[in-house]
Amino acid sequence: MQKSTKILILFLCISCVFFSCKKTTVTNLDNYYFVKIGSVALPVRICGNANSQTAVIFVHGGPGSTAQNERSYSYWKAIEANYKVIYYDQRGSGYTQGNVNESDMTLEQFSEDLDNIIDFTKEIGKVNKVFLHGTNWGGALASYYLLDTTHQKKVAGAILESPSYDMVHGSQLSIAWLTQKADSVIALNDPISQPFWQNCKNYYVAHPVLTKDDYKQHQIYLNQVKGITFNTANMTVQSTSKPQTEINILYENQAFAPSVLTYKGQSIFTHLDLTARLNEIKTPVLLIWGAKDGLMPRVNLAQKMIDNIGSSDKKYEKIKYQISASLPHLEEWQLFDIDAIQFYESH
Repeated sequence: MQKSTKILILFLCISCVFFSCKKTTVTNLDNYYFVKIGSVALPVRICGNANSQTAVIFVHGGPGSTAQNERSYSYWKAIEANYKVIYYDQRGSGYTQGNVNESDMTLEQFSEDLDNIIDFTKEIGKVNKVFLHGTNWGGALASYYLLDTTHQKKVAGAILESPSYDMVHGSQLSIAWLTQKADSVIALNDPISQPFWQNCKNYYVAHPVLTKDDYKQHQIYLNQVKGITFNTANMTVQSTSKPQTEINILYENQAFAPSVLTYKGQSIFTHLDLTARLNEIKTPVLLIWGAKDGLMPRVNLAQKMIDNIGSSDKKYEKIKYQISASLPHLEEWQLFDIDAIQFYESH
């Protein structure tokens, strides 16, 4: 597919720190750029091992989240020690700059943006091999990107983490998962919690099909029963610098992106289902899914995805990640580090 946009690169070097060893010198990168595509400028931070010829592009979740806070989590320390890591914010998300047109807030355009980021990574990052790591919504975006055979040639492999590739059926499974949790709490006959969870059940009776307008309330209910992050005690962080921006921009983007993002002209929440096309993905894939995920429940969704992916090189170990929900790379990061590095090294 021919690109409809031309990349213009604005460069901001945050830091380039050199660590000396007895025998070799390792250069740790921390460079910050803006990649201009049309009327928007996507923030891109290249970090990690400057000597590596391999890059991992993190495709963040949301929609409307940011990748710029990611590297503070402990998981990325080992990944950056081995590879270059690219943290970029999607159109209309996080620290994105410029004029974002609602008409461009489409999965199709997001895929073209990702293609530009990959080209940028290879040219400016000086790498010859690129992997994608897409989590939740980012996993859906990465999956859609890989449906294109031209795109597949640019990527050595992809880690898909609890991907929201089927929001149509996934949202119904999420409602059922949450309703079951509500029933279990109501059965305890606690006069304080009962009204809240009865209201939860009533909400889904009134909203049997989740739309973009229900997204925030659905997340609130899920957070009450650890359906998005379960093992928070293990989500350790390290001190890292972050780009400067007005905090209200982050909140505005967090609300804006899910409210306008579309697939084939319709809201992703009611129309996104890539199941029938997953057989077109021939790229090596590692699928990782948290057993406690209530947003996109692992039961049905994980096995259905791995069964339908067309690649002959695909892996999903369903007995792993038993104590994490939607974010295994943060909640069970020690295990995820091992699996991710093994996947990268084997490809």
